[in-house]
Amino acid sequence: MVSVSLVIIRIIVGWWSAIILWASGRYMLHRAAARADDKTVSRMIRSKLPPSLQSVRNIPTDFPGWTISAALLAILIQAFISPILTGSINWNATFRISNTAVSVSSADPTASFSSWYWYNMQGAFDKSAYLRSAAGYASLAWADPSTVDPHGKSLVGNGCRHIVNNDGLPRNSVLVDALLPCIRVNSIRWYRPEDVIPEDDWEGVSGEQLTLVDDDPFYYYRAGVTLVYDVNRLREMPDTFDQPPPAENFSSTMTVVLMVYRRNYEADPICQELPNTIFGDMGALPYIVQNGMSTAGDENCYLIGRIDFTAGVTRSSRATYISPRLVEDTTPIEDVVYEPSPWVRDAIWMMPDLMTMLAVMNTSQMPTYNNIDNYVDSIVRQGYLGAWDMLSHSFDMAESAESYSAFPAESRLLADVSFARVFTWLGLCLLMTISGVLILGVVLRADDLMPPEKLRGEERARDVGAQTFLDIMLG
Repeated sequence: MVSVSLVIIRIIVGWWSAIILWASGRYMLHRAAARADDKTVSRMIRSKLPPSLQSVRNIPTDFPGWTISAALLAILIQAFISPILTGSINWNATFRISNTAVSVSSADPTASFSSWYWYNMQGAFDKSAYLRSAAGYASLAWADPSTVDPHGKSLVGNGCRHIVNNDGLPRNSVLVDALLPCIRVNSIRWYRPEDVIPEDDWEGVSGEQLTLVDDDPFYYYRAGVTLVYDVNRLREMPDTFDQPPPAENFSSTMTVVLMVYRRNYEADPICQELPNTIFGDMGALPYIVQNGMSTAGDENCYLIGRIDFTAGVTRSSRATYISPRLVEDTTPIEDVVYEPSPWVRDAIWMMPDLMTMLAVMNTSQMPTYNNIDNYVDSIVRQGYLGAWDMLSHSFDMAESAESYSAFPAESRLLADVSFARVFTWLGLCLLMTISGVLILGVVLRADDLMPPEKLRGEERARDVGAQTFLDIMLG
């Protein structure tokens, strides 16, 4: 429409320009106080430039001359202003949510609860594969850096993300009333020099107690390795394998350990004066930096503290598709209602192994520098959600599957109009109109708009000849 309108306007401007140029030329030749010569007028009509731009000698000295010059400049400008209007509209890709819902299933078609027996009976051998699967789910959920802010917080919703079946729904589609895993870190407190670290938080802890895959997390030397545990409630073999574990949620404190650096034995004391860690200058923080226990990892330097968090599942009234396989709850995190789930406790027991793997993989690109608490918040969140997704996709019972409603996002183009450009274009068009009205109403007379008498005489002669010939033909 804009292009068609501009073509029509260009035609009208062409007609208008021809009339103004013709009339102005006649005025300058016959009625102006300082009459112009034929060459000056001819150049003016061909170039559409006022005589004052051809030579300083032609600078007007009276009001009619200035009015004609202004009108001709307005005509000249009008020929070049169409990009102002065409550039005023930007077409942005956007979407609208369809009013027609499609049905999606909560159950993974590959899930098999019969595998729950082997998950428990074959120990570390069988759990290793599931651990890698959980790491894959976490990476799939958090590997896109455009969905998080510089501190690792989600830009889409409250951070409670869930891997769903690939039902072909595009980004920005909406899922309603779905059951999603959710976790909120309420607080983190690191031990300080005046604190006494309880034995259950550090000295009485062995990495062999925490791992489910016989892979001691304290033996990893990569800064950023994070562990969350409670040595007074470690994983035990379920009483039965023909039913899922009892449903529960979690809201309490656990020990949190963060490896910040690895030093060698030449430094004494080993974990003091650490200015160049991935978390910044540790000496500037009022926390205890504790060296590792008497193991092969005793050169590792750790922060130790307590973390308070709430974990479970939530019935999301509205979740947004970040990708065809990923949704995130959009409920404000403080308004989330947590419900129990059979996989909450097992997800927490897997977190030490999984968070260690995530820290070493670093596929989720969690920011670290001067960002300790946010880093721990992010890796705890990713660990829990990834572990819960793995357990749900692997062991959910088919009879417990639910059917959810999803509303697809439909792509569309949205016009973003720059009103500054539009009004600039209108102003320039108005300038031409005003100058034309002035020149027609003040400077020119009706005779200036008429062809010369010689041309009118020739035209009358042609008209008479044609009429006479026609009369003869009609007999």
